[in-house]
Amino acid sequence: MPLFKKKYLIAFLIILPLILQADIDLTISKIVYEIDVYQNKPVNMTLKLKQVDRIFEKIIFYDSENIDIEFDVSGKEAKKRLRNDMLNLHEGMAYRVSFIVTGTGNLGGLIGILESFTPLFLDKIP
Repeated sequence: MPLFKKKYLIAFLIILPLILQADIDLTISKIVYEIDVYQNKPVNMTLKLKQVDRIFEKIIFYDSENIDIEFDVSGKEAKKRLRNDMLNLHEGMAYRVSFIVTGTGNLGGLIGILESFTPLFLDKIP
């Protein structure tokens, strides 16, 4: 293998963990602080499930700083999109949550549209 290919491979292997670490360090407070950067963009975060309210059709996750984010799952479109994800939920379990940031609320909370969520351990299985 030529020397320049080895250099690119080594550089890639050094940079890859830094890129992955940036995703791990993302928190809800960081998104709120930099709302202009994240607004109307999809975000993937590792969050833990706090509560599922089947009466008011809300699902609440929290991040590593124990800051909550609540999603409304009451619409027909949301129910259809999240139907399979909602079958097997466990409070306190880590999930890979995908959502679109729409803004911040009056009290400084994050507002978003839940796209999907999957248990984090499924990302680890090949």
